[in-house]
Amino acid sequence: MHPLSKEITQDTSVEGLVGPSAALQRVREKIARVAAAPRTTVLVTGESGVGKEVVARGIHARSERRDGPFVALNCAALTDGLLEAELFGHEPGAYTGASSRGRDGLFAAANGGTLLLDEIGELAPELQAKLLRVLQERTYRRVGGNVDHTTDVRIIACTNRELATLVEQGSFREDLYYRLNVLVLRVPPLKERRDDILPIALHLCKEIERDHDIETGGLSPRAETALKAHDWPGNVRELANAIERASIECAGGRITPEHLGIAFAPSSSPEGDDSVSELNIKKMEERLIRRALDATGGNRSHSARLLGVNRATLYNKLRAYEIA
Repeated sequence: MHPLSKEITQDTSVEGLVGPSAALQRVREKIARVAAAPRTTVLVTGESGVGKEVVARGIHARSERRDGPFVALNCAALTDGLLEAELFGHEPGAYTGASSRGRDGLFAAANGGTLLLDEIGELAPELQAKLLRVLQERTYRRVGGNVDHTTDVRIIACTNRELATLVEQGSFREDLYYRLNVLVLRVPPLKERRDDILPIALHLCKEIERDHDIETGGLSPRAETALKAHDWPGNVRELANAIERASIECAGGRITPEHLGIAFAPSSSPEGDDSVSELNIKKMEERLIRRALDATGGNRSHSARLLGVNRATLYNKLRAYEIA
């Protein structure tokens, strides 16, 4: 497998899309329609952590390209120079540190299949121009080369940013935006599909028990109430982190809001825990952020990972709660 890539071959289900909500059902239906056009570029949008790559894999698995490779790359993970070589490959000795034998890139690795470009909004202008050429002509050149290579790949681009806004700001090419904005599939955040939260949480519990050989007593009624009430700004990724942490901390017992690290407003719960005072979700969220910052010595990147959210979400929360 090519470095920094992930690949699947035969998968006929939309694995990972768990939940009965009408919003998620519309996503599944859109996946089926989009998959039927195996050469058309797709733009998958949505907040960080909603499962955009899961959707992309579902499109690939239901398309005529399912027997070909699925290759994924995060455009924000590499410097511009390394990203160009990763995408297009390079000729022998094309740059300092380059292999003396040359190397194929991801457009070659994904030939006949699907190439997922995650965080497409982070692509540098020079690379935007080169990607546009691939989309228009289905050809590219290796770094340091002057020979055109053809490729038969379907591009699926993912972003949690508003590309139209980036176009207005001048940081994203308008012509590339229109090339990408052919088939658009928006994945709604968890706060817009609360009916999916508990099914996802239960699914995650089973996965963690299986993968980590951990037994739990399941979710307490208070935990279920707290899960459904929380807005999950980090979406499924944040929920997965919370469930994994809780599964370890509950030590075989039932998972409670305290294990999850989220607030719970008591009502006529069957467990009737009188020791739990009424908590304000926003105040609990602010306390958790402050605890994470204290635990990491103020390192915001580490704090975001500890909280299970991306840095942009954490920065928004820091501004909202006026945390320096």
